Amino acid sequence: MVKAVAAFALAIAFAVAAPPDASSETKLPFPRPASIEPNIQFWVNVFTAYSDRDFVVVDRDNVWRIYRVFHLPGDGPPTRSDIEWVNDYLKIKYGEILTRLASGHEPSDYEERQVAALFKGEPPSAYAAAAQNLRVQEGLREQFHEGLLRSRYYRPTMERIFRSAGLPPELVTLAHVESGFHGASRSSAGAVGIWQFTRGTGRHYMKITRYHDDRLNPERETLAAAKLLRSNYQTLGDWPLAITAYNYGTRGVARAAGIYGGDYSQMVEHYQGPHFGFAVKNYYAEFLAALQVHRYEDKYFPGIEDEPAIRPAPIKTDFAPRRSRKSHASHLHHAAAKTHHSKSKKTVAQKT
Repeated sequence: MVKAVAAFALAIAFAVAAPPDASSETKLPFPRPASIEPNIQFWVNVFTAYSDRDFVVVDRDNVWRIYRVFHLPGDGPPTRSDIEWVNDYLKIKYGEILTRLASGHEPSDYEERQVAALFKGEPPSAYAAAAQNLRVQEGLREQFHEGLLRSRYYRPTMERIFRSAGLPPELVTLAHVESGFHGASRSSAGAVGIWQFTRGTGRHYMKITRYHDDRLNPERETLAAAKLLRSNYQTLGDWPLAITAYNYGTRGVARAAGIYGGDYSQMVEHYQGPHFGFAVKNYYAEFLAALQVHRYEDKYFPGIEDEPAIRPAPIKTDFAPRRSRKSHASHLHHAAAKTHHSKSKKTVAQKT
């Protein structure tokens, strides 16, 4: 309980504070729309204030509406079953509270009064809608800290590549959102490497075969990411849209943005196209949050400047072809037949 209260207090402190030296953000070519500022601060907290045993239950469309920060007792990273249990527990618990309040009941305890306070001035129907909109987000403080240390090995080369491509070097921070600069990262959708290219997209920029995969070569995949991001920017005209397109696809973003005259904020708030969900809507906000933490990492992770970089283990990009069981059996059959044929010839010769 003490840990939970401390984590919640720390989260509030980060949420209400302005980003360090926020005025300097304007020097970068990445605008911070006021409409997504709550989302940016939410992700800053996820990256820096919440540990991997902290679970935040929020409204997926209004992430400033935090119902609870639940701390899972114990030590070390939670197991898959731990995560599933917490996710179910929090969604059921707060779904029931919201449903009860939607039916017109007065708050009966402290937790219900806390929830009701988040909806001050809104009709009961708002509770019912919110009950269907719950999301549980695990904290990423430990993972983000490791990613910062890993990035020190890659960033000099990556930033050089991006500069050569005419891109802002700070854009390299997008790799933190994609994989935490983890070269062996693989997603459930089949995306691979630091820059998380799928096979289909990656083949436009890299060599990807059954026996070779440039997605596992940090320099080549960074060159590919630079080409894709530059193409997105040239097509869409600004970085909020171009960066979102890295996640959702250039055509998809062009179609969505076109409906709202190229207005990123309007697109994120109103577009309801297929697969345009929480991850896509928060992608640019996550990038801005990661960029903020990277620029002021010593403020969010005191002492990190004295920690050594994490040197990644080498990853193979070439794979030896695997002999299938069928071909192996055929080889054995062929060898046996050859041996039998040789013996037959020898026997005939002896008889002659």
